[in-house]
Amino acid sequence: MYIPSLFVGMKFFYRSIYICTKKFFSLLFRHQVYGKHHLPAGPCILAPNHASFLDPPLVAISCDEEVNFLARGSLFNNTIFKKLISHLNSYPVGGISQDITSLKLILQLLKDSKKVVIFPEGKRTPTGHLLPIKPGIGMLISKSQCPIIPVYIHGTYEAWPKKKWIPRLEGQTACVFGKPIYWEAYKDLPKKKAQEEISNAIQKSLKMLNFWYLNGAQGEPP
Repeated sequence: MYIPSLFVGMKFFYRSIYICTKKFFSLLFRHQVYGKHHLPAGPCILAPNHASFLDPPLVAISCDEEVNFLARGSLFNNTIFKKLISHLNSYPVGGISQDITSLKLILQLLKDSKKVVIFPEGKRTPTGHLLPIKPGIGMLISKSQCPIIPVYIHGTYEAWPKKKWIPRLEGQTACVFGKPIYWEAYKDLPKKKAQEEISNAIQKSLKMLNFWYLNGAQGEPP
């Protein structure tokens, strides 16, 4: 089982924001983390459902090491905010399904043994329910051959849904890391079929993690 030492390798600025954000979620949202042992030692793609602007920091503080994010290019228009999120390992890109620059960046990060967070639904849910998985995530695993970790996020929609300007600073949040999805299970399929099956596997895993958590979070996360 891979259990990284907390803070080892974290940059000073990242670590400072990490500590403050973790206290924020612990105090206001009684944040809980499950299945962290599913994270591999090397590079991987973390694939969470997406419900809120709170999702990226929540995933970050649920890991014991630095993770990397892709962010909308428009978020980098403000100079101060650009510096902030750049120091927190965020990179300006387009959508993973149509932007070749994004693909090259992700593959390079994975080649450098980084963990990369990609929201495979492509946008925040307007209802709180899981959305269909975009096909680009399957292409990434076929090219990188890195494992994908489905990640179920709970409670952020209730705290800060898409149509609200201000978050509700109370409630319960959770981050559940599911079992890895490996390329080896799909490598013998035709490329397009393999990518489709990987997207389906992520969708199925997120539904299972959702069910597991909402029914008491007993035993190991699936």
